[in-house]
Amino acid sequence: MYYPIMAALISKKKGNKLYYYLVESARVEGKPRIVQQTYLGTADRLADLLKQRTAPIPLAATTREFGLPGALWLAAQRSGVWDVLKSMWPEPRSGPSIAHYLLLAVIHRICQPGPKTEVADWYRSTILQPLWSFSPERFRSQDFWDAFDQIHVEGDAGGRADELEEAQQRLLAVWKDKQLVGRRLLAYDTTNFYTWTASTNQRNSLAQRGHNKQGRHNLRQVGLSYVLDGESGISLCHHVYAGNVADVEELPQALDRIVRMLDRNQIERSTVTLVFDKGTAALDNTLLLKEAGLGWISALPWNQAPIELRQRDIETLPLCSSDQPGVHAAADRAIVHGDEYLCVLKYSSAFASEQLHSVTTSLAKVLQSLRRLSMDLAKPGSRLKETQIRNKIQRWLSSSQFLEDLISWKLPVKPTSTSAMISMPVGIFGNHIMRSIQKTMKTTFMKTTLMPALAVALFSAGWPELTRSKRHLLR
Repeated sequence: MYYPIMAALISKKKGNKLYYYLVESARVEGKPRIVQQTYLGTADRLADLLKQRTAPIPLAATTREFGLPGALWLAAQRSGVWDVLKSMWPEPRSGPSIAHYLLLAVIHRICQPGPKTEVADWYRSTILQPLWSFSPERFRSQDFWDAFDQIHVEGDAGGRADELEEAQQRLLAVWKDKQLVGRRLLAYDTTNFYTWTASTNQRNSLAQRGHNKQGRHNLRQVGLSYVLDGESGISLCHHVYAGNVADVEELPQALDRIVRMLDRNQIERSTVTLVFDKGTAALDNTLLLKEAGLGWISALPWNQAPIELRQRDIETLPLCSSDQPGVHAAADRAIVHGDEYLCVLKYSSAFASEQLHSVTTSLAKVLQSLRRLSMDLAKPGSRLKETQIRNKIQRWLSSSQFLEDLISWKLPVKPTSTSAMISMPVGIFGNHIMRSIQKTMKTTFMKTTLMPALAVALFSAGWPELTRSKRHLLR
């Protein structure tokens, strides 16, 4: 990718002196050639011009952000993304197409995330402006709204097909031809994004309040489920859903899209392994996965794990290979959700230490808040009511996982102070079953994730049948 004309400062040695020239280069018949050369003089002459302030004053200067925007534009062309977008939304007689707006929104999001009101100024300073030859005034915030309004998506009036899903399907076919898609390993996950949609805005049905993964529970959010290729990380399928839908309720909708994607691309369902975390593990979803005929690997919530696995001592678990120090794992078949599956139990001492540090940090913060509250209540004239006190304490304890299990507190009938003590009940802690954490902390806490420590992962196929590429996701 080149500018039409490139300028550079060069020197030529004649005798014992260096003489400087401003040269302009361009491609002539596909080869770089000097098309203009301007003599500037020796270094001393240039220095004198600067000292005397008699150097020519430039009429204008333009800078361009070349690297990342240019690389993304090139990647969009080489990967087939740009061709698919143009096939879905052809260029109009004049001006940018919907494809331009979609791709520019993506590139801007990667390079300099911000509102659409900033896109035009940013676009003006990048290599995209001379390459696309569109005026920056074509990319105002309202222009993006108008372009995106023309895209038909699921739920729109008229019952037309979801154009974004169609574009994703076409893109998958292109990537298959380019051999960019791996062999049969898919990673499924969900996330959400908070928005600034007003609470009084009833027209927006997607932005709803729910459990926000970034902690912004006071804002309305939009959910996103997606499927990635397990080897290359390329996005193969996605679904945008209302922010008040739980992860476990989203899987049936996402599974329907996944199955359609596989069938359309003539990929045998039984050859695919879907990997997901414990947020979608439920009896109904297990039955749907069995009916769909997919292979799958799921982390299992601790309360759904077989009792014999939960009671297993970590000292009895064999060590894994030397490339996974401190990791123990064992596999056994057990009844889960009414059927027999292969369950893998895994423990990681490194992750145990990380979670212990996180919990102790949260514990110290909450105990400090409780002490301050106790001092405030002891002051004469304290006006805090019992309901307010209980709400404060409950909010602090719910700010981090396990605090409600670790801290027991008591509020007298006439609240003049609070008393709290650390209790260490048998419960769930991190990804680990830990028989002893230091001398004063005896607990058996556990939290299961996709990469568990002493966690349960559920397999719909036998452990020996898993390829090496599938096993590494559980490390």
